[in-house]
Amino acid sequence: MRSGGLVRGWMTLAGIALVAAGLLGFVENPLVGNSAGALIPGNSIQTIVRLFTGLLALYIAFRLRGQNQVSAALGFGILYAVIFLAVLISPNLLGFFRDPATPILNVIHAVLAAVSLGIGYIARNSAPSYSG
Repeated sequence: MRSGGLVRGWMTLAGIALVAAGLLGFVENPLVGNSAGALIPGNSIQTIVRLFTGLLALYIAFRLRGQNQVSAALGFGILYAVIFLAVLISPNLLGFFRDPATPILNVIHAVLAAVSLGIGYIARNSAPSYSG
């Protein structure tokens, strides 16, 4: 698989997962959201962040090409690294989140950051420089 396909595939997977998690956060379910004991707890702010970053990942996957796509994937990885570090320092993000970040959220944030940065790093030298 060419590096562009690798970036597109990863950003598509991340985008679909984040959009799904965001949408699930708006309805009662045991996986994501406000339900007591939800696997991935969250309030409306967290749900909107998941939805927004999922849409951002899908934009990167389908609207960008070449070095622009690679740079955006690296930026996405940096964004999730910042989110990861922020919730490690303040698990409820200074009171914005009702429930503190759980270990599973920390793992999800770390994986999104690490894989995005890794794939972006691998692809950065082989992606075409045009944005077409």
